[in-house]
Amino acid sequence: MMHPWVGVILVGAVALLFSASGLDYAVQRVWRFQRRRLGWNVGWPQLFERFQRKPHFQASLIEIRDFIVNLQLATSMDQTLSVALLQTAEQLADQGIFGKRLKQHVESKLVASPEEVIKGLATDFESDQLNNVLRSLEAARDGRKSNVEVLSLSVDAIEKDIRTDIEREIQQAPNQLGIGMMVGVFGPALFLSATPLVIALLDQLGSVRFGS
Repeated sequence: MMHPWVGVILVGAVALLFSASGLDYAVQRVWRFQRRRLGWNVGWPQLFERFQRKPHFQASLIEIRDFIVNLQLATSMDQTLSVALLQTAEQLADQGIFGKRLKQHVESKLVASPEEVIKGLATDFESDQLNNVLRSLEAARDGRKSNVEVLSLSVDAIEKDIRTDIEREIQQAPNQLGIGMMVGVFGPALFLSATPLVIALLDQLGSVRFGS
């Protein structure tokens, strides 16, 4: 008769190995694929889902900072914000998804206003930094600050955010390294220690099956 604690240890070992090996992620992907294939989550036309979910893109703070720096340099040479956006869009057009989205927004929204271009980028990338730039530019219309000053302050704020992220990653690095070492060192040992329990369980199940 197998002791209850053996079953508890076996279940815990299997769960830990399952999570450490990344199989849980693979199972989730298979489940999502099967759910889509069988139509379990498709009860409405695809157009409804398209309106429900807007595309979301990723951009690093460095890309956003470089975009604002280009605007700052152009406006510092007495260029309007619209001209600065045109020039920046040409410079960044081939530099990743951010450059592509920038060019598309310039082509479609610059006629309305330069702020609409930045607003479109802020929405695409869900960027707090771009939203802050947009609010600052709109406030600058009162004449209290020039676009150059606003963009310069925005660059400083974004660079501060970049430094904060770097410091956070440095602080988290030892913890992430420790977790990786624990999985690498104790994972195989736990697997080896659980193997006899699995074999014993299979033997007991086999004997019960054939005995009955």
